[in-house]
Amino acid sequence: MKAKRPKILGIVNITTDSFSDGGLYLNTDKAIEHALQLVADGADIIDLGAASSNPQTSPVSVEEEIKRLRPVIKALQEKGIAISVDTFKPEVQRFCIEQQVDYLNDIQGFPYPEIYPELARSTCKLIVMHSIQRIGPATIIETKPEELPASITSFFAQRVDELKTAGVVSDRLILDPGMGFFLGSNPESSVIVLKNIGQLKESFSLPVLIALSRKSFLGKITGGEVKTRGAATLAAEIYSYQAGADYIRTHDVKALSDALKILERLA
Repeated sequence: MKAKRPKILGIVNITTDSFSDGGLYLNTDKAIEHALQLVADGADIIDLGAASSNPQTSPVSVEEEIKRLRPVIKALQEKGIAISVDTFKPEVQRFCIEQQVDYLNDIQGFPYPEIYPELARSTCKLIVMHSIQRIGPATIIETKPEELPASITSFFAQRVDELKTAGVVSDRLILDPGMGFFLGSNPESSVIVLKNIGQLKESFSLPVLIALSRKSFLGKITGGEVKTRGAATLAAEIYSYQAGADYIRTHDVKALSDALKILERLA
């Protein structure tokens, strides 16, 4: 059966230390310019991140994160662009709810019950991400790849139930199993999770987002540094699309968008 075209989230990191483009879009005008280019390249949604989550990241205060986000959100909303915000801080999430962003993307999978009433009253979609760290940014941890699918299923069963019990309707939920260091330092951890996209969708009957762009596990498999992971990223993203991913979060929007156009024409 022909796979449904996934929605593309174009990544805009308004940060100093993101692993592949830290500092490039810290300036507000450059962040806006890059976001508009990603939309022109085929992004359906712009995913804004104002605090990095890689293992070498430095903490960013709530105030600084909001300061970085505010003008970019305003400028993109004025142009009618769908916005996702990648943040795990409840205070920043509250700000984003007030700004009426379209998606909240939490690498911790919304672990704080104190914000659940506000999440329930809001209308934005929630990208609930699994990570082996559970709390905080990625860290370098060894995991047993074969144990991850069951662990991920258990995590989502609990978290989805908690959110729905709090009043979040299921059609606002999107599941992200995590990738790279969020699954462990062994590249096979990410490989096995990618191979289980279909099982994850079947288990929960919810849309799945995959975010693997330029991640370290691709470099470990190919031997490539960050700047040379474009082909590996695209190959894994196309696999994700064919496996049923509903959303793909990427740095290289044009490459993915063009590839999907060709695949659709050939189908």
